[in-house]
Amino acid sequence: MRSEEQCKPLERYLYVDSRWSEAAIEIWQKECIKRLATREKDSYYDKFINWKSRENEIAVFTLYAYADFPIPKRFDCIFQIGNPEIYINTEFQLTQSVWEGWFPIGNIDHGHKHLVVLEFVDKVPDIFNSLHLENNRSSTVPKPHLALGLCQFSDLTEITK
Repeated sequence: MRSEEQCKPLERYLYVDSRWSEAAIEIWQKECIKRLATREKDSYYDKFINWKSRENEIAVFTLYAYADFPIPKRFDCIFQIGNPEIYINTEFQLTQSVWEGWFPIGNIDHGHKHLVVLEFVDKVPDIFNSLHLENNRSSTVPKPHLALGLCQFSDLTEITK
């Protein structure tokens, strides 16, 4: 376990490697239903398996979270990994988390990958169009590829260094 307070400002960002299409989401919703068929369900499960994206939402895949934190979680900056001078300052929140793509939970776990849903005030920013679009059950992200970071704008200066 690692709290956000234990992280240096330069470490406090989520690494996003792909965005997920409606087809990919449907595949993983069905996988989730199958995997949890005999287990007790909760509100996180119900929210995910019934989720359909709206114009102001996007599903993305994050790698190896920097800390443990509950959701929803507000962020206000999106930047290009490897080129953080390219960024946008906009408020949004992380509203759903699917641990390792396997089951919905109410938090982000340090060191793990998550399928997450981001919600914006208006529409999803165009910067996400630069990400690989995942349409399949298994990852098809090319190497190398462009990735994005999600952070607090106040941490961007340290991240950029």
